[in-house]
Amino acid sequence: METAADMPSRWRIATPGIDPTRVRLEHLHAVVSGWFDTDGTHRAPAKPYTISPPTSDAAGCGFEITLLDDTLTNRLLTRAAPGVRLRLGAQHTRLTTGAEQLATTTWTHLAGSDSGANAWCLRFVTPTTFRRGNAFTPWPAPNPVLGSLRAAWRRFAPPDLPEIVLDLSTDPVWVTDIDGANEILRINNLTISGFVGRIRYTCDNPEIRATVDRLIRLAPYAGIGAHTTRGLGQVHPEPTWRQPSRP
Repeated sequence: METAADMPSRWRIATPGIDPTRVRLEHLHAVVSGWFDTDGTHRAPAKPYTISPPTSDAAGCGFEITLLDDTLTNRLLTRAAPGVRLRLGAQHTRLTTGAEQLATTTWTHLAGSDSGANAWCLRFVTPTTFRRGNAFTPWPAPNPVLGSLRAAWRRFAPPDLPEIVLDLSTDPVWVTDIDGANEILRINNLTISGFVGRIRYTCDNPEIRATVDRLIRLAPYAGIGAHTTRGLGQVHPEPTWRQPSRP
């Protein structure tokens, strides 16, 4: 039987009248952390949610939130209910609709299903960066990508699921195709370089491939790398592709 905490999910919050170009990532983080970071969790090393920067679409302006622990859902529905006022920097809005669920899955599904793939394409929708001491690197090499997802799985998956075992010391996964670039941004007075674009990863070890497949499916809900609660590291799996060969 699935429990509430077994259901990672993705949501969109519509923010009418907000100009997304005037919203800094710190503004959005201040709002959402106020919803979820309670009971001393503000300084926790990892959070069970991620944030996407605000964007405009046919329905107006809004931003997305993913939850790795569905016990946060009621809090989200309360804090982002119709009529609630939000402040994003110098801009103010009153929500006219509640949080809209865009997608959901279960930890049991993530742990149990296997697509049989040995290659995966990830689109890095927002800049993705990885800490190296006091510095950052934009290169989404297989080990830091899978290490980030493995850490999220181990921290937030229900304890009754089998443990994720993946030895990255042997470099079992490698990059076969790249289509992207680095993007420079400022967060909390830090200059950060992040990767945006697509990368194709491959693994031909059948004992490892299924584990990698599970972690890749977790990526849209967990995010990858540093500052995922400030809009970075948002990824979408896509059909695999190869760069066209030059004539």
